[in-house]
Parts: sequence; structure tokens; C-alpha cells
Amino acid sequence: MIQEKVTRKELAEMRIGQTRIFNLPDGGKVKSAISTCQQMKNEKGMLFKPVPDYPSSAISITRLK
Repeated sequence: MIQEKVTRKELAEMRIGQTRIFNLPDGGKVKSAISTCQQMKNEKGMLFKPVPDYPSSAISITRLK
């Protein structure tokens, strides 16, 4: 299922060690999701490992902290 964006709320609700795959409409949204992960690190101290898949317009995000 394609969703419009990855939200801070979705990232905050993830458990440590949990991985989610987000299918997005285009590569720009994938890049935006990476930025959102960085913002959550800077503002909330949460650590995420984003793994982009630009050809599929998807991203796998694992919460590490």
C-alpha cells in the first residue's frame, strides 16, 4: 500500500528494534523520510536506520534507540 509520507507520529510509535517498510509515491518522498528520521534524532533523541530503495520508491526504517 502506498502512503503519502512518513510521519513523526509513526516513527515515535515504533518500538526499539522494530522495522517498517514504507511504500511512497516517489523518490522525493523517500528523501523526505530520511530527513524526518534525522529530525527525530536531533529533537527527540530517537535513533533510526533508514535504508532507501529509490527504484521502488520505498524505504525500510529500523528504530535503534
